[in-house]
Amino acid sequence: MDPDIGSLAFFSLPPHSLADSIMIKRDRIHRCSLALIAFGLLAIPSNAQDWPSIRGPQYDGSAAAGDTDLAEGPLQLKVVWKRPIGSGYSGVVKSGDRLVSAMADVAADQEYVVAMSAETGETLWKTPTGKVMKGANGSFDGPVSTPAVDQVRAYHLSPLGILAAYSLDDGRVVWQHDLLKEYAAKSNFYGFGASPIVHNGVLIIPVGSPEGAVMGFDTKTGEVVWKAGQDGAAFQSAVTMELAGETAVLAACNTTLFAIAPATGKVIWSRPHGGASGEPVAAVVPVPLPGGGLFLNDSRDGSTGLNLQADGATERWSGRKIRNTYCVPVMSGGLLCSYSSRFLVAVDPETGDQVWRTRSPSNGFLATVAGRLVVATLDGSLHVGDVTEDGFHEAAQTQVFKTGDTDSEGLMWALPSIAGRSIYLRSLGAIARIDLHSGQQTETASTQESKLGPGFASFIQAVDATDDKQALIDKYLHGRSLPLVEDDFVHFILQGKYNDVAVASELFGVRQERAMQRIAGTDLFYFGVQVPEATRLSYVFFADYQPQIDPTSDRQFTSTVVAGEMEPIFRKPNSSLQVSWFDKGNVANDLEIDVDDLQTPLSGTIVETQLDSAELKEKVGLTIYLPPGYAESEQDGPDKDYPVVFVHDGKSAMESGNQVVIVDQLIQSKAIRPAVVVFIDKRFYPMQGATGYPEFFAKELLPKIDRDYRISKSRDDRASLSGGFGATLALMATLPVSNQIGVVGCHSPFAFEMLHPMMSQLSKLPNDRCQILVQWSRYDFRNPSENWNMADQSQVVAKILADGGHDVTAEGIGTGSDWVCWRTQSVRMWQHMLGR
Repeated sequence: MDPDIGSLAFFSLPPHSLADSIMIKRDRIHRCSLALIAFGLLAIPSNAQDWPSIRGPQYDGSAAAGDTDLAEGPLQLKVVWKRPIGSGYSGVVKSGDRLVSAMADVAADQEYVVAMSAETGETLWKTPTGKVMKGANGSFDGPVSTPAVDQVRAYHLSPLGILAAYSLDDGRVVWQHDLLKEYAAKSNFYGFGASPIVHNGVLIIPVGSPEGAVMGFDTKTGEVVWKAGQDGAAFQSAVTMELAGETAVLAACNTTLFAIAPATGKVIWSRPHGGASGEPVAAVVPVPLPGGGLFLNDSRDGSTGLNLQADGATERWSGRKIRNTYCVPVMSGGLLCSYSSRFLVAVDPETGDQVWRTRSPSNGFLATVAGRLVVATLDGSLHVGDVTEDGFHEAAQTQVFKTGDTDSEGLMWALPSIAGRSIYLRSLGAIARIDLHSGQQTETASTQESKLGPGFASFIQAVDATDDKQALIDKYLHGRSLPLVEDDFVHFILQGKYNDVAVASELFGVRQERAMQRIAGTDLFYFGVQVPEATRLSYVFFADYQPQIDPTSDRQFTSTVVAGEMEPIFRKPNSSLQVSWFDKGNVANDLEIDVDDLQTPLSGTIVETQLDSAELKEKVGLTIYLPPGYAESEQDGPDKDYPVVFVHDGKSAMESGNQVVIVDQLIQSKAIRPAVVVFIDKRFYPMQGATGYPEFFAKELLPKIDRDYRISKSRDDRASLSGGFGATLALMATLPVSNQIGVVGCHSPFAFEMLHPMMSQLSKLPNDRCQILVQWSRYDFRNPSENWNMADQSQVVAKILADGGHDVTAEGIGTGSDWVCWRTQSVRMWQHMLGR
């Protein structure tokens, strides 16, 4: 089935076909369950009321498989209790009447393993595990690992690497190991975070030690039972399955999938997965598939289905239908369900072909109850429904946690847990029990509502009331620029024969979009948002899941910060993303020049050349702007030297930032001194590093420009400029040679916490101090769901530079964060570097 056609199939389904399709689906669930049992993937748990590890009693995210009352018909979701809890990603496990999780008390700088009453949510005990793992580089505070439990103990791995067993009765420590000190296991980006499982008295966990990639510990004594394989580990969890009639542990570490005998630790076989051929994959959790298969989300840009045998595994399929997600898939309705990017998708487990995808419910995590899909969204809502080949058919929904800016419960980053007819959810600030009952649900989950100006709201009411809707729409929109700005409201509008439309923008952040509403009986979709201040922002529509620029506007450019489905460009992207842009209010009209003028002929001269770099082991393109009169000035003799500005990530600055035309106009208007400008065609992708670039700049580029052009030797006449990750690159290259370059301009330097120590070292080098202008944006490069915002990081970078003794000017601006937006600050930035 064509993916796009499959995703739209539900909208053309006749009313009587929906019930028929659900009946077909139930039969398919029954047949799928039999197949899973036949291949040893659905072992009946010893206690169906427990959830002993991150993926439940069967390691596949399923519960209550035999509960026929919940398997069909309408459902009710009732929040029985909700309790505050400290920050963390750790999920909830259950043994008997006790729930166990892990949390951080940030105020006390202490993390805990905590036990609660499953009946009331009351805290029964909490045991300290070490200092808080502070959120950084796109994370929140607190532990990542989800505990495991048996009938008498709980087991947890702290972010500092302490693996410990705790008495379920009172929380006392029964035994513990320091994986870092005892086994030389290495901490990861966000600390230790693997989640253990228990099998026949052995605690099994990926540790990434040189002594063993996966280790088994005696649950009673903590003694090491076995060590298996060689590989790194991070945030994985193992599963058990049957191979040729024997139980095996399947564990996917950073680069390798291992099949291990659970009693002895013997490696039955191993196989490299996608992390071996690219970037190591830190969070793979194997998912059993029907027919003796296994799913691995084993690369950032794709995933793999395997066929398992006693002596190895062969590829069943691989592809990009499930990719770029934190979600661990589940089987429901005979289909493999997951999020792919931010969309809920269903994939045929035999072929890997996409059957359908949908934007709703919004991004989150999955489980199943009585075969029905359970969706817990990042935004704190809970949804339960049926999966068929036509889509996800919701049976019940409710809002569990409040996630607004002023709410303390926070986003939901933990996998759901299910025991009996109770679902346990944990957000960054609360934990809740939600019970399932048969019957009709009345409460609904909250949605992100449009905020409309009064004029546009009246227009919608008028369209609803008229028979000739399109004529009224055409009359209203005639001569109006889009997006439609009305006072403090911006209305995004798209017309077309689509089934699903959303808008993405810097207003919302990366990996974010807002579903647009259709005016009934028309092809007009809209979404409104209140924007009080004057600003310039980019936006793009996703029409039936495909990116589309605004067809009514010629204001468009290639984004330098996001690609694909609004994914941040942390590494070289597979494809680019064209976006549109707009101004609200006056952000550029009062400038000395027209920063958006793309047509005016240059008065200066452009020289295109390359530098064959030994440091970078590649040819680097250079575009060199020579100011008006440069050639004639040779007659004035060798003493006629020019200031120089090096623009890092220069191609983006030229193409999206219009910087060549801008500097040419500023020179003509005498707003800045005539200068030579060197645009360096070299991007910086933070997840791929910048090895060799500072050496290239200092040892190869600077000597070449000094040799080939008449450049001033005064460091006050020499500057570096860029924006985003390019601004970070400019600082990395310039600060080590600050005896040669004295001025730096940075539009929104993108520098996660992992780069701060390097920035601090560079700022304190025993070199000359620089004059540095750092700007950040009101709608900067950010993702609220992942707790990172480059506006905050830019201010931290400015402080680091100032603490290093540099003369720093730091400014906040009201726009978005890409070169089109930074154009509005170009006059300010160039005058900082070259003002008279």
